[in-house]
Amino acid sequence: MRVSSSLVAPGTLALASLMLCLSGCVVHDREVVHDHDHAGYDQGYKEGYYDREHHRWWHENAWRDCEENDIHCPR
Repeated sequence: MRVSSSLVAPGTLALASLMLCLSGCVVHDREVVHDHDHAGYDQGYKEGYYDREHHRWWHENAWRDCEENDIHCPR
């Protein structure tokens, strides 16, 4: 079976494009640090930490929901 050279270049380009798109889908989970020796940490979160997934932030050992024009939450 012989592969036409006119199919090799588009096939290679399509494969390279697919690999490039899929490489952007890698998600790195945040490592929770349980360091109780340092002030400001409780349950692994530091004061002011923003949780993007749930749109909330950590304040005084509890989660606070982001409100409109909240300076602690990105827009």
